[in-house]
Amino acid sequence: MQVATLRACLKRLQNLEDLQLSLRHLKHSGWQRLLRSICFDRLDLFYGNAPHDVIAQFLWSHPRVAFLRIEECVKARRPCPLDGGQLPELCEVSAPVGCVTSLVKNNPVSHVTAQQGAPLIITALMSSLASTTTNLTVLELDVNPSDFDVLGRIVRAAPALTALKLLETQTFESVSYGFLHPFFF
Repeated sequence: MQVATLRACLKRLQNLEDLQLSLRHLKHSGWQRLLRSICFDRLDLFYGNAPHDVIAQFLWSHPRVAFLRIEECVKARRPCPLDGGQLPELCEVSAPVGCVTSLVKNNPVSHVTAQQGAPLIITALMSSLASTTTNLTVLELDVNPSDFDVLGRIVRAAPALTALKLLETQTFESVSYGFLHPFFF
């Protein structure tokens, strides 16, 4: 699919509330051209596999996004480009654990799906969760069987949990999970 054609189509769809873009072969420059300066006033759900610096620029012009699912950072640099951004409506996020950590710091997230996390990164996530003013109620987390204190850290960071899903992994390869929002398929 050509970027110019897809961009022209998206620009005509100004009433979009849900946008899911999984374009496996699109390069960084293509993502930049596709999403630059596009704005949807009603957008509340975004799923994308774009580089996180591109997603960050897109999201900051979409403050109504409440449901967010993103894939791994293309570059292994820290902090994630999403770090420090504010999305006042964000309540549900699915992302790699390092990126989730960045997103829960400043946003009212109550549902988290965190993938591919080493014990040290999970500790950072729990610290972020403990410092938020919103009670986390749903947590899905990839855990390493050698991380013996993960349950203790979860209890301390998120005592209001109503749903917990722990997925034991030996390696931390990218794993995709169903999102809690009914529009993700």
